[in-house]
Amino acid sequence: MHEWNRSIQDIVAEIDKNIKSQNDAALTLYNLAATLGYSEYYLSRQFSKIAGMPLRDYMRYRKLAFALKDIRDTDDGILNIAVKYGFSSHEAFTRAFKEAYGKTPSEYRDNPTPVVLRTLIKPFDCYLLGIDNMK
Repeated sequence: MHEWNRSIQDIVAEIDKNIKSQNDAALTLYNLAATLGYSEYYLSRQFSKIAGMPLRDYMRYRKLAFALKDIRDTDDGILNIAVKYGFSSHEAFTRAFKEAYGKTPSEYRDNPTPVVLRTLIKPFDCYLLGIDNMK
């Protein structure tokens, strides 16, 4: 079980790395499963069991968390931010953002208030197991 939890932590780090580098091609179930050497079905089921949500939802929430930071901290246009994080349109981004945070990106930019982000999942205690560099 420890090895599987370590693998999930590696996938979570890989997802964040690819979101930050805007490498959407690597963010497919097929590629993530291939990275671990498991089937897509098995990876999907195990991730859901450990994270409490489907892998595709986790990736969407992580993209929205990065986008929220850009909306708050930059003057980039909302459409540019939406495209940067892989959303097909302003409308799709706005709909997903509002569903996740209860307000539109424009409303959030005008009045940034604390929101609950989908933070990095840590399926085990890194310090207890002596694994370095896990943030």
